[in-house]
Amino acid sequence: MQSGIRNVARGAPVVAVLTMLTACGGGDSVSVPPPGYTVGGTVTGLSGSGLVLQDTYGADLAITASGAFTFPTPLVSGASYSITVKSWPASPPQACQVTNGAGTINAANVTNVSVTCQSGFTVSGTVSGLVGSGLTLATCMYGRHGPGGGGPAICINQRRVGANGTFTFNVVLPSSYSGFVSITQQPSSPTQRCAISNAGISIQTVSGAGFTVACTGYAYVTNGADNTLSAYSIDPTTGALALLGAPIATGTFPSAAAAAGAQYDDPNVSGYVYVANKGSNDISAFTVNNTTGELTVVPGAPFAAGTDPQGILLGPADYLYVANAGSDNVFLYPIPYGALQAPSTIATGKNPTSMAIAPLYSAVVYVANHGGSNDISAFLYDGTPVRGSPFPAGGNPLSLAVGAGGRFLYSANPDAKNPSISGFNIDQTGALTPLPGSPFPLPVSHYIATDQTGAYLYVTSGASIVGYAIDSNTGALTALSGFPVAAGTNAYSITIDPSNQFLYVANDGAASISGFRRDATTGALTPMVGSPFPAGNHPQFIATF
Repeated sequence: MQSGIRNVARGAPVVAVLTMLTACGGGDSVSVPPPGYTVGGTVTGLSGSGLVLQDTYGADLAITASGAFTFPTPLVSGASYSITVKSWPASPPQACQVTNGAGTINAANVTNVSVTCQSGFTVSGTVSGLVGSGLTLATCMYGRHGPGGGGPAICINQRRVGANGTFTFNVVLPSSYSGFVSITQQPSSPTQRCAISNAGISIQTVSGAGFTVACTGYAYVTNGADNTLSAYSIDPTTGALALLGAPIATGTFPSAAAAAGAQYDDPNVSGYVYVANKGSNDISAFTVNNTTGELTVVPGAPFAAGTDPQGILLGPADYLYVANAGSDNVFLYPIPYGALQAPSTIATGKNPTSMAIAPLYSAVVYVANHGGSNDISAFLYDGTPVRGSPFPAGGNPLSLAVGAGGRFLYSANPDAKNPSISGFNIDQTGALTPLPGSPFPLPVSHYIATDQTGAYLYVTSGASIVGYAIDSNTGALTALSGFPVAAGTNAYSITIDPSNQFLYVANDGAASISGFRRDATTGALTPMVGSPFPAGNHPQFIATF
């Protein structure tokens, strides 16, 4: 019997051998391995070198020419498979797309995977002013309704940027690609707020119109007696201010100022600065150069305002709000592409001077009415009044600030005899309810501001700054140790930069700007090296970008 088995093994199929072993009682049976099936398809349009495909299990298959391909590793029936592009052709650049690349083996070889290659392009841009670490960029596709049409964007190809200069994504996009470059993570150590412009991606990128990322901060100061606006760069490590050329002309007696990011793709523009000129009853508007911070007048500026515009605020949905103290109203301007469109008018109380916005379910704008009505007007971002508005406040409310992520509102009431700060709880509709003990008899001479987290409130008092911690549950104010901190003569307004590291004070009586580093944990202020920084005559407001 053993001799017969040897003869069969030399010439018979394996299946026959196994049958004989079983029939002859040759011990345990041997299982037959299941049949294997391959996955493959066709590549078309390939002209570059470097195309590599990858299967479900991480196996690579280099493709050198158009035609049929097959992954050598067989899969059993019922197994899932997925074929993706691991690397695209690079010489010349091409983008390759896989169709029918995923499925389940059904007792047959897969031959219908299609890989189509076409001409593509890389996406490049420049980065400037980067000091911190962690800046991350990504290429993104618009939501299903396209730009501005809703639906979440899909961002891929995320990549860290470690240095200034030219940056190129290590991916080739197809000529039909439509999307944009996005900052998905801002730098830290030190914290920076970078801005991107010319972010749109299309075939036009091939011609050299790349995106720009600027991480240098800028500050703009209104000089009320000079009718000018001074521009400064902000050192990202120390916060020190450095003048950028000569001041630029504004309207008569510029007061409030605001800065906004760019709303459209322009390689030279990173944002806009708006100035309310209370002497000439108009609004100056400027574009901000992406790499130098220099200002250029927006075509059509200045734009007409109401009487005695004193407050200015950037809101959601590309709106600019201007409080007209002399005409007791707020103008609401749409600002597509930086230019102010015809405004709508919102009635307020007497002598509206400043505004603040709370990020509730629907953003709510609050207006301090400083001239006799002693109240605060409130309306939704589109101008719809909040029920119960206006709300009573302390004597002559001048300045407003929002704390604790939009839960509380504070007003500065710099009455000559009884200065105070009023505190309000903000409910879900935007209505205001006074906090227990409000108004609080605290010293304040002009304007107040909260930090970017809403945890601390800073108040001007004569030539000093006073700081308070905000209780996130009750809104109560607790004086911070180490205050008051000396600023300059007639310390007027307070601005905290978007990175939340630096605090600046416009010293109206000293023609200077005091600068401080903030301690994020304690709220403490430390004077910057080189502070105070020179400004024009009667500097009143600071906008940071």
